[in-house]
Amino acid sequence: MPMFTTIRPTTPNSPALNAQLAILTHAHSELMAAVLGAVQPGMATADLADMAREQAKKRGIGLTMRTNMGFPDDISVCLNTQAMNAIPSRTTLIKDGDAVKLAVCGTDGAGAFCVQNWSMQAGTILPRRRLLLEHARACIDAAVPLCRPGVTVSALAAQLGKSALEKGIFLSPQFAGHMIGAEPILPPMIVKPKSWFGTDHVLTEGTVLSLFVLAHEGKPTLTERGDGWTVIDRQGGLSAAFSHMVRVASAPQVLTGAYPLHA
Repeated sequence: MPMFTTIRPTTPNSPALNAQLAILTHAHSELMAAVLGAVQPGMATADLADMAREQAKKRGIGLTMRTNMGFPDDISVCLNTQAMNAIPSRTTLIKDGDAVKLAVCGTDGAGAFCVQNWSMQAGTILPRRRLLLEHARACIDAAVPLCRPGVTVSALAAQLGKSALEKGIFLSPQFAGHMIGAEPILPPMIVKPKSWFGTDHVLTEGTVLSLFVLAHEGKPTLTERGDGWTVIDRQGGLSAAFSHMVRVASAPQVLTGAYPLHA
């Protein structure tokens, strides 16, 4: 077990901010359900971005990937070996059996932020891809009960790693979950300690975190494409991403929705 020189509490959100988050995540989940429900072979990934904008406007949500992160579009849509941050395109078509990874970040414009990632398969169910999605989803579900006051972030990261090991999949060492408060991304990241001695954090009542997994079939070798954003696996391995926003409490509360694994 790692040993730490310092244990720091995570910063809890105010009750007012958590009330905002409850409203925002409900609307955000409706948006995700609508966009994921529209996925089908033959459509362009840019069609999903159009739908996300339409759904966000309908629900009064501001999309923040472009405005807060400088991303070229309002959502990210990754296919198969694209691991993260693929830019929607009119010429990139979803094919039968593709694994589709959707990432959407939103705000209510009054200080509350939301982020969620989800993966699903389009069209024909391919067993190998289906199994990866199921295993990645199981990893994040198994970690939710640990999002309680007094649990350390390193213990939460260890649970994610343990679940992945049991399922025979590999979690990304580069992309991980984090806290959410008055900013969309707050430290600490939910990652394994990088050294034997260091600083750990203990979860605090009222903290909200983005519990996230990016899972790979094999040990990933990630690289960035020439567009400066899209991250792919150089070995051509498939990946799946899932996340939930979870409020830390004695009975952890999952704020975001769950959606099908197949379109």
